[in-house]
Amino acid sequence: MSIPCPRCQSPFTPGATSCPGCGSSLLLEAVPGSTEPTCAVHPTLRGLATCERCGAFACAGCLRSGVSGEAVCEACAAREPNLPMPWDEREELGTLKAFWKTCVTVLLRPETFSRARSEGSASSSLLFVLLCSLPPFFVTGLTYLGMFILMPAMFPLPQKEGQPEVPFALMGMGMFVASILLGPVMLVAMTVINAGIDHLVLRMGNVTRGFQVTLRAHALSQAPWVLGVVPFIGAQVAPFWALVARVFAYRGLHRTTWGVAVAGALLGPALFCFLCGGSYMALILFAASQLGGN
Repeated sequence: MSIPCPRCQSPFTPGATSCPGCGSSLLLEAVPGSTEPTCAVHPTLRGLATCERCGAFACAGCLRSGVSGEAVCEACAAREPNLPMPWDEREELGTLKAFWKTCVTVLLRPETFSRARSEGSASSSLLFVLLCSLPPFFVTGLTYLGMFILMPAMFPLPQKEGQPEVPFALMGMGMFVASILLGPVMLVAMTVINAGIDHLVLRMGNVTRGFQVTLRAHALSQAPWVLGVVPFIGAQVAPFWALVARVFAYRGLHRTTWGVAVAGALLGPALFCFLCGGSYMALILFAASQLGGN
């Protein structure tokens, strides 16, 4: 929700104390004896909007954004849901049990994000991503190892005299090691980069909470990657399931609207696909023009 500035009518979001249009302070002194509403908490300050939960007038210093982007007073905002996710209870549950319960919650009950705690450390978020990446990359590496070991029997190659034997088993072992060592590191790095891009989009949608909230939401939404334990199928399903979970996570943890959450989750991947697809198309058209010229 946007509220008009009393001076220039430029819209500002609840929580701002200065106008983004004219730059003037929104903490306006109330005129004694006037009919202007005053803040229920600070009666010397002018009330700029009413809380959509309790109906009380609130000054700029007391206004906050609610779960769906509505204007609420500071007291009602403080009563917002702040339940810990199982991942936040690692000391009580143990890391592996907390990880598994969080994955089940995100996979089957993503609406839990609307009641979940928004804040979390960056190290905690990245540790969750690292654990999510281990099952799929281990299974992927194991699949490649098996394929390379079985390849000589399935597709025998003619062996010329004096020609060295192709070390398929060694190549498969190399693929296995590279998958379990490099795969998780790459997923953690991509999580940070993609969360940064998503955060820029969310900020354009008037989201005011910090990057750590976006990183936490992005990290927890990676839970579907545990489906990668199913060879081939899991890797095809997990990215789409994670995108859906990310929409719920952005809406719930940032307390924003569905539209902003969808934009934050999808615009980054859509831009990436557009750039990659455009690059491939440009290469194909260039190659076709060269062949046509010859």
